[in-house]
Amino acid sequence: MTETIRPAFHGFEQIPLREYAERAYLDYSMYVVLDRALPFLGDGLKPVQRRIIYSMSELGLNAAAKPKKSARTVGDVIGKYHPHGDSACYEALVLMAQPFSYRYPLIEGQGNFGSPDDPKSFAAMRYTEAKLTPIAEVLLGELGQGTVDWTPNFDGTLEEPSWLPARLPHLLLNGTTGIAVGMATDVPPHNLNEIVSACVRLLDDPDASVADLCEHVRGPDYPTEAEIITPPAELRAMYESGSGSVRARATWQKENGNFVVTALPYQVSPSKVIEQIASQMRAKKLPWLEDIRDESDHANPVRVVLVPRSNRVDAEQLMGHLFATTDLEKSYRVNLNVIGLDGKPAVKNLRTLLEEWLTFRTDTVVRRLKHRQEKVERRLHLLEGLLVAFLNLDEVIRIIRTEDEPRPVLMARFGLTEEQADYILETRLRQLARLEEMKIRGEQEELAKELERILATLDSKAKLKKLVKDELLADAKKFGDARRSPLVQREAAHAIDETELVPSEPVTVVLSQKGWVRAAKGHDVDAAGLSYREGDALLAAVRARSTWQVAFIDSQGRSYSTPAHTLPSARGNGE
Repeated sequence: MTETIRPAFHGFEQIPLREYAERAYLDYSMYVVLDRALPFLGDGLKPVQRRIIYSMSELGLNAAAKPKKSARTVGDVIGKYHPHGDSACYEALVLMAQPFSYRYPLIEGQGNFGSPDDPKSFAAMRYTEAKLTPIAEVLLGELGQGTVDWTPNFDGTLEEPSWLPARLPHLLLNGTTGIAVGMATDVPPHNLNEIVSACVRLLDDPDASVADLCEHVRGPDYPTEAEIITPPAELRAMYESGSGSVRARATWQKENGNFVVTALPYQVSPSKVIEQIASQMRAKKLPWLEDIRDESDHANPVRVVLVPRSNRVDAEQLMGHLFATTDLEKSYRVNLNVIGLDGKPAVKNLRTLLEEWLTFRTDTVVRRLKHRQEKVERRLHLLEGLLVAFLNLDEVIRIIRTEDEPRPVLMARFGLTEEQADYILETRLRQLARLEEMKIRGEQEELAKELERILATLDSKAKLKKLVKDELLADAKKFGDARRSPLVQREAAHAIDETELVPSEPVTVVLSQKGWVRAAKGHDVDAAGLSYREGDALLAAVRARSTWQVAFIDSQGRSYSTPAHTLPSARGNGE
């Protein structure tokens, strides 16, 4: 008998490091792209946002309910569906509740949910409370109507929806940002009425181009009143390609000789802008400004007052300089990179986005109708059996009283199905009153009409399209509002040349024997009497003005020049 020699197994598998690293990194990157950073085109949500909204609906936190502690929601989300850190989950919840971050907030927060000045200054989740806003119903309204696929959660004990049955293209309404592995997404928020109008145009005219749709979607609509100054041609090019940028500029007005900033670009903090302007004033680069004050309060969330030195200051020129050198004007990257209906990430233009979303919406409506059709047909089937029982009530009661196993006897006697027989046996005695027959016939009639409507809609593409369109318009009427970010055509802002900012004042430029240079204010300066370093003394002094260039010639015959106002003060030893 020969014994087979097997190689010894040490409890581990040997594979090349290169192969292992490549496989591990690919798995990780696929997870980040598909399950963390990029939104799904259908409901416009990332998994963490979807899980928060679904958990809140499961906790009964709808718009009409009383809010509950945010910690309860976060505990539910991370315990049941999202096995990640609580702080990241709470931050995602807060973001959906901030009216200055979300164009159409999905969560209504009570307590400190941060401020435009510092969005991350929100209170801990044990102090705040939250519930869903009315518009969240657009995402959740059809959830229990057979419209979505369900997947097991991380430990397989519960089911969660793979997506939410959005009735509006939420992706474009609130926008999103995310950094995945090797790709990123930046979708700006838009106006609900404009997006619905474009969807209706695409339903009526499937051949509409991006340019046609741009007649409805004129540009992004941020949750701030700052102006969007990107030219229409650039916005159209951005929607054509799916990538580009948008510029937003603060709005301001003159008030009692001062310049008052009333709205800042999206996600710009008033304190940061004030610091940027103050640092220019400290560096003497803004001689036209006397003072800057922050007068923001509850009534005026943004009110930054700039006090000019005199009423002769050119307001347009000064504000143009500030737009060019501070966050009073800001550029936003746009990259419409989302996970499409095929489950793959891709950069899509406006037409493709809306077209795919309308396909998603139509499929959702079909699933909803088919689910309702099944329910109506089942109910009609049960009512049919119940009516047979009513018409033969004495016989049914006799069978139930005398037979040990009444179900098979009922089925055989009246030609009923198992389901109908069970339903008759479960019917309460008080439902056997005389009036019930009328009720049954009335319900049958209503359900038969509804079934006819459902089948007619499912059989006709035109009726299905009309239903989708009517539902879109109804939601637009209910939740739509006016545009917040005005689209204005403006000249590009230019920083003022440094020489223009410097007042022309008399100065005396002093050079020491050892090559130290400085500038003293005025022309009546005793250059030799200034303090010098040990062993050093005056070499030359020249009268000039602060706006002039000062030239120096070295021992090799080379010359160097510098503006007089950049030289250090004569109080020190120079440079």
